Amino acid sequence: MKKLFIVLGLALASMTASAQEEEVEGLPDGMLAVEWSYNPIKYDAKPFTLAEIKARLLLNEKSAIRLSVGFGWDNNKDENTFTNPSEKSVTNSTTKNSAMTVKAGLGYELHFANIGKMDFYGGLEGGYLGRFFSATKESTSTKTVVSGSTTTITVDEDNSDYKKRNADGDKQNETGFYGTLFAGFDYYVYKNLYIGAELGVTFNMGKQKGGNYTQMTTQRVNGILMNSTYYSSETGITQSGNTSSYGPIDETTSTYTRVNIEPAIRIGWLF
Repeated sequence: MKKLFIVLGLALASMTASAQEEEVEGLPDGMLAVEWSYNPIKYDAKPFTLAEIKARLLLNEKSAIRLSVGFGWDNNKDENTFTNPSEKSVTNSTTKNSAMTVKAGLGYELHFANIGKMDFYGGLEGGYLGRFFSATKESTSTKTVVSGSTTTITVDEDNSDYKKRNADGDKQNETGFYGTLFAGFDYYVYKNLYIGAELGVTFNMGKQKGGNYTQMTTQRVNGILMNSTYYSSETGITQSGNTSSYGPIDETTSTYTRVNIEPAIRIGWLF
């Protein structure tokens, strides 16, 4: 990452020097710009990178309104096998985590300086920001028991968790609003094609709530189903065979506030 910033800095210095040879007043001709931007940095509050599509409506040479729609996705898979020779058992487990970010915002840009092919701007943006998690955790355990001298009993246990949260339960779903103060530049590399960079300070706040989940456990002896248990956190009901029991339903919510630094690499076209 350090090397990336060094390369970007050298490229910016080179573009600034070459841009001073040509003077252009205001923005290039056009009323609408469409661009793609990408945040390359991950951190705990945003555990996956976010890509955005932005549309700029140019009101005049100095002012623009922009609409941003962003989407981020990340998933990982962890597989483990544990063997216990003394108990003659083998356990296989698979955990899958998925995370998604959805973002939609409206903002204003003030284009305050033009140097050759470079256009500098700053502004404000605000809107909706949501983060959602889901997970699947499955394990299968096979145990062989020798009864007497000739009889072998095989016990299979399956456990499955399906969660609208991450597998460890330490990240909760979030819905809220954000506001960003940003500054950046465009460099027109060819006619109306531009590249650029942007740096923003983002404040967001909203509500957190742990998603619902279900758990299912089955036990088979020599292939014959002996017991099954099903639990749903949404209803609080545990079903074991023909017996049902009722437990509490967790509807706890909390609020959060957060401030992040948001860099972005951009490429776009001015129509």
